[in-house]
Amino acid sequence: MFNQKSRQMRNDYIYDDGGRHHYFRMKYKKDHAYDCAIRAVAIATGTDYQEVRKELWDISLENGRLPNSDATWKEFLNRRGFIKEGVLSKTHLGYYPLNEKKVYVASVRVGYQSHLVAIDQGLVRDTWDCRNRHVGMVFRKP
Repeated sequence: MFNQKSRQMRNDYIYDDGGRHHYFRMKYKKDHAYDCAIRAVAIATGTDYQEVRKELWDISLENGRLPNSDATWKEFLNRRGFIKEGVLSKTHLGYYPLNEKKVYVASVRVGYQSHLVAIDQGLVRDTWDCRNRHVGMVFRKP
């Protein structure tokens, strides 16, 4: 295990709402709608925000869960061929050793909940910088 405090973060951050701004207002913080699952998988798969939103709703109708539940977005990623990777325990997302030529979807811990984020070519792409959060699960696009 490497010392995270003494190293520069490996992964950079860039603001990305996954295309939500094309359909909904994003001017204020209150406009963010707890849609991290939609945003993350839209970014990681290169799919339109509304298409992802609809497909997650369709899967949620099949499995009886909400669109942002773990079971729903995991099924979405499975259908798209993503592979679950092992995770280094207690590793921050900013230090997580990623292949910069790959696309990932990671679940990070925020309090007692988790937050889904996309990582594309070493860039953490989200509406907020969550690189200082512990990684829970990582799914890689083959």
